[in-house]
Amino acid sequence: MHALVDIGNTRIKWALLDGRQLVARGSAVHREALEAALAVLDTALPLALERVIVANVAGEHVAERVRELAGSRAGTRVEFVATTAERFGVTCAYAEPSRLGVDRWVALLAAHQTAGAGCVINAGTAVTFDAVDASGQHLGGLILPSARLIASALDRHTKNIGATAPAVGAPAGLELLGKSTDAAVGNGAMLALAAALDRAVVTVARTLGSQPRVYLSGGDAATLRGWLETGVEVRADLVLEGLALFATEPQRD
Repeated sequence: MHALVDIGNTRIKWALLDGRQLVARGSAVHREALEAALAVLDTALPLALERVIVANVAGEHVAERVRELAGSRAGTRVEFVATTAERFGVTCAYAEPSRLGVDRWVALLAAHQTAGAGCVINAGTAVTFDAVDASGQHLGGLILPSARLIASALDRHTKNIGATAPAVGAPAGLELLGKSTDAAVGNGAMLALAAALDRAVVTVARTLGSQPRVYLSGGDAATLRGWLETGVEVRADLVLEGLALFATEPQRD
């Protein structure tokens, strides 16, 4: 049995790989609650595990705690995936592949395996966008502030705006224009983000000469989907799907 673990900036997600199926999926918030999140993960993982395959962007301390947790199971091997110049037919666009977040890389691998040419949007603490063509060439990507971060920046760097929660539902017609400061900031933050992503997809499609499949994942995927004009396929566990590719390979020493 293999366990797949995706450690983001805020949340740990996991699943067990049964053949080619992801089962026993779960998640826990680790930001400011690491030990509680690890306790939930520890309970969720079976005692008998061959491998634990991890994508981690939360830093070495979190990585070390996961090593300890998984390593306490006799015979279990813990493997941390890294971004490389090429893997599973995908070539990284970065001159220094290690500078590309491993979560972005693994999600891109999953998208290419499924669709060939594709775009991946991950809506979390930050919002990322990456594109790959049918040959497996990574075309590059974007890193954008989430709507929450946009609203927070306005609160910190201007006067008389105050804390504003980003808008949730996408308004119709002129309801897009806020009739209060809260609505103006909330709608503006979501519109800025969605418009940038729509523009990126259009640019990729024009360059490729065809419409790529667009995958949307991350904790804010459901909210962001309503604001996008681009048609997307929500794949909440795209990073876990990418980690499953590594489980098909023999263990490396």
